[in-house]
Amino acid sequence: MPEIVYVTLRFAFLGLLYIFVFLVARLLYRELRPAPARQPSSQHRHERMGKKPILVAFDERGRKTRLNAFVGDQVVLGRAADCGVALKDEFASNQHAKIYQSEGRYYVEDLGSTNGTYINGRRINYPTELRSGDSIKIGRTVLEFRR
Repeated sequence: MPEIVYVTLRFAFLGLLYIFVFLVARLLYRELRPAPARQPSSQHRHERMGKKPILVAFDERGRKTRLNAFVGDQVVLGRAADCGVALKDEFASNQHAKIYQSEGRYYVEDLGSTNGTYINGRRINYPTELRSGDSIKIGRTVLEFRR
């Protein structure tokens, strides 16, 4: 083969190598950066209605564990201590997922986590509406959304 083909292949391989290193560095930056400051959620609307949506955590055997977290207009779930719901799960990202309210409905959105977020056993890639009784799996932690 002509030498120009070898040189072209070398540069193409080098370019792919740089892209790979960039993607790995970006992933590490996302996982290791500190979580943003927690903003107080406004729960006044839910207090007037008397119903506050909650997240209930379950262990591997399906038994309810200690976590009962109230969901306001927005809550971030993750491993970071300043998340609205801090999970003690090594398979969860620092900022793993976000539950937020829009027009009276609640949605869950994956925040670019490594292991993904699952709703009722299906991995989500875009904001997905939550209904009462839906199961949210983050790492090894299973949460149930109750309204």
